[in-house]
Amino acid sequence: MRNGIKSFLLLLKKYPYSIINYVLSIITSIVIINIPIIVIERIVYIYDKTRNFDDAIKVVLIASGVGFLCYLITIAINFVNAYIERNFKAELSIMFYEKLNNIDYDFHENPKFLNDYTRALEQGTETIYLSAHNVIETIRIIFQSLSLFIIIFNMHYFAVLYAILIGIIYMFVRIKVGKLDFKALSMQRPFFRQRNYVNRTFFIKDAMADLKTTNISELLLNNNEKANDGIIAIIDKVTSKKAFLLYIGEILISSIYPITLGILAYFTIDNLVLSDFSALTIAATTLSTLVSQLVRVLADLQNNSLECKIPFEVLNMKSKIEGVEYEEVKGDFKELVVDNASFSYDGENLALKNINMKIRKGEKIAIVGLNGAGKTTLVKLLLRLYDVGSGAIYINGQDYRNVTASSLRKIVGAVFQNVEVYAASIAENVLLRKPKNETDLNLINEALKFSGLYDYVYSLEENINTEITREFHKQGAVFSGGQIQRLAIARGYAQNYEVFILDEPSSALDPLAEAEVYKNMLELGKDRTIIFISHRLTTTVNSDYIYLFADGEIVEAGTHEKLINQNGLYKKMFTSQASKYLRSNYENN
Repeated sequence: MRNGIKSFLLLLKKYPYSIINYVLSIITSIVIINIPIIVIERIVYIYDKTRNFDDAIKVVLIASGVGFLCYLITIAINFVNAYIERNFKAELSIMFYEKLNNIDYDFHENPKFLNDYTRALEQGTETIYLSAHNVIETIRIIFQSLSLFIIIFNMHYFAVLYAILIGIIYMFVRIKVGKLDFKALSMQRPFFRQRNYVNRTFFIKDAMADLKTTNISELLLNNNEKANDGIIAIIDKVTSKKAFLLYIGEILISSIYPITLGILAYFTIDNLVLSDFSALTIAATTLSTLVSQLVRVLADLQNNSLECKIPFEVLNMKSKIEGVEYEEVKGDFKELVVDNASFSYDGENLALKNINMKIRKGEKIAIVGLNGAGKTTLVKLLLRLYDVGSGAIYINGQDYRNVTASSLRKIVGAVFQNVEVYAASIAENVLLRKPKNETDLNLINEALKFSGLYDYVYSLEENINTEITREFHKQGAVFSGGQIQRLAIARGYAQNYEVFILDEPSSALDPLAEAEVYKNMLELGKDRTIIFISHRLTTTVNSDYIYLFADGEIVEAGTHEKLINQNGLYKKMFTSQASKYLRSNYENN
């Protein structure tokens, strides 16, 4: 139940005034639970001894007044609780999303983390709040029960002991059921993710063409059916055990009232006053209900605490890179050095081997090579999504491993091949926020010119205010693959990175469009350090320096002229691609 206490303390930390609400809730609940016992006892006593109708009316009126006051307080308590619940869950949700930004990149490639994170995101806010609420409810019911225990204990302690014993047995039954549920949910999580993937694919517009024109939908639906079969098999496995345990538990809890009353009658019937026995009947009934509630709440607390384990593990994950405070990058960008760096994803097979590079302010660097040569891995290291396995990377003389990732990424940024286009205006897609002033508008236009998208955007009726996609607007602009890449380049330019990395920025462009984009980038980005990552060599002719990668190593390095004169792999690739482009242009013309 440790996670339940942790949830409760987290709620108190966020809303310290809630403690007043909970104390009032306990007091009013104790009063409310005892009102029927006291009223019955007094009315039966009056009827048995004095038969004074006025005295009975006074008891009823006083009890009604106290009950009405408690009712008003309860309304206020529920109103405050609803406010706390709504805002606490919203804050927890934000905490989970923020955590995603503050965990290392390699977590996102771990299926177990993805299972746990999706589970935490879907259920974490609810289970953490419910755990905190269960703690409060447990305290409330314990205080209510104690007031009844005192009344019944004064008559005979056997009745109280029996109720406690049954409550303990029932609690263990409920905890066992909760563990079965938790285990089942853990086993089902991979199937849930598979099913959600299929659901998501059928919703994505980009997948519609394949879904309508190929047999991929049959494959996906078959996978969905397998996932459903897996979920059902797990449910079938635990259902019979749960049903049996719950049946035994309900029989036990139902026995509290008759057996408690029977014990009291057996031991005290000779000396029992009618009014006391009437009150005890109500007390025994209420006690049975309270013990049942207490056990259920304790079992729910245990189960929710068990479920809270995963959300708290996600929130407590420690990173080596993200969100860790190191020193800031000092000054403006001057130089980036890769010193004998090697890196492996799995700790065995090297994706990069003994890489040495030096990139100075304002240089235009081309990093080229065939697919799988290690170029994108290098980009991830330059962005410090990973740390090198051996060797080092330095920025302005500072070791990457000693600088805060967030300060580094204000200087070094990248545009990747796979671009996310948001259902927002072109301006908002470029800035990734709302434009605030004239300076922002000028920056948007510069970025669009840099990427070669300016003329197209201003041919649209609402130019930079045009919505992209038709998700919410019928008149939204639908960008081609090449235009999406240009948008990504504009987006990167607008972030004002001093070192701007473009990873395959023109893979969806034809050769002429590609040449135009690079011409714009070289002209408008002359004061920036630009690193072009590509397997196409049109980027290289006007670059200051070229690194050719193969099998995770730099196999050739130098200027375009130097590498051509070496008659090595670079010349072979360049000549092959150049002849292909010339043939393509000839055929198109």
